[in-house]
Amino acid sequence: MAGERLGFTKEGRIPGLDALRGLAAISVAVFHYHYYYNAGPDLLVLLPVYNGSHFLVELFFVLSGFLLTQVYSNNHSYSGLVIRRVARLFPLQWLTLLLVAIEQYFFAEAYGKPFVYKINDSYHFLLNVLLIQQVGLQSGFSFNGPSWSISVEWVVNLLFFGLMLSARLLLPCSILIAAGSVVLLAISQPSLTDLHLSFGFLDTGLLRVGFGFFVGVIAAKIVMYFQPQVNGRWDLAALVNAVFLIYFLSSTPVNSLMPAQFVIVALVMPTLVIACSRGKIVGRILSIRPLTWLGDISYAVYLIHFPLLILIWGFRFKIPIALNSGEGLVCYTAIVMMAAHLVFNYFERPSQKLLLRYLSPRRAASSKI
Repeated sequence: MAGERLGFTKEGRIPGLDALRGLAAISVAVFHYHYYYNAGPDLLVLLPVYNGSHFLVELFFVLSGFLLTQVYSNNHSYSGLVIRRVARLFPLQWLTLLLVAIEQYFFAEAYGKPFVYKINDSYHFLLNVLLIQQVGLQSGFSFNGPSWSISVEWVVNLLFFGLMLSARLLLPCSILIAAGSVVLLAISQPSLTDLHLSFGFLDTGLLRVGFGFFVGVIAAKIVMYFQPQVNGRWDLAALVNAVFLIYFLSSTPVNSLMPAQFVIVALVMPTLVIACSRGKIVGRILSIRPLTWLGDISYAVYLIHFPLLILIWGFRFKIPIALNSGEGLVCYTAIVMMAAHLVFNYFERPSQKLLLRYLSPRRAASSKI
């Protein structure tokens, strides 16, 4: 269908959504600074970050489902889809896994125990290498803990790529999986963000991504069918849904309610994603280079910030800036972004191209999702 990918650049990207992903990644990095260190300035503007950024993982899932559905809509090779995803996810996962393993060894030697995540044995190292550290085989969080969400998304991607081979099955199966995930989450736990084995074998992280990711797939199929035009109404929709999301993230009494969590993921997040891709003014704002740059480095931000948190905490007594100050948070955020920029340009992108060339020499060695 002509226009199915309307709003994409020739590189297969939607700049406004790159920016949205980048802002979410930075928010998660700041949330972990506050959560792990019990530090950070008490500023009203940071309230959504401190109180609710752990829900932004669901936004990553929605964005991923939305983008992958459109980018790969005409790709009917299962092996080709898997190769592209392996090249996208695995090299940086392996690099940060190795960094954390080394850091945790020396941290435990110096302080008597690892930093935050204490399950760092050879078995869990292998699970992390295979990117299956959060599928029910684990004893708990291990090594680079935040990468749990990459693990569950990788597993769901394998299912999604199979469904992509049949255009008629994708939408009904997506609805069934999203709805089924909601039902299982509702009967097995009090909050969407709880991670544990449900029914004795099913990791609830898989249910979370099954819900959010396939909501994104459904949103993408709606856009591809109706092909909404870029106009100011979507700007208003983006503003309204952004306000709803920020209020939800800010208010612990609200974001602790599972019905509110379901509404945010099923309605507010996908509407915000569509609006940011179709809004005339918001699209221009989110397409400015500093914000799209955040999108470029978002994956590196997400995986590199925990190794940096270990390093900073290990040398905290030698740092002249108080971690609980605004200056400390600003310096940390700047360090994360600079490190992510270097990792993206000198490792993530080159290793992705190299792996694509090695695994599939006849395919173009480029992948942005």
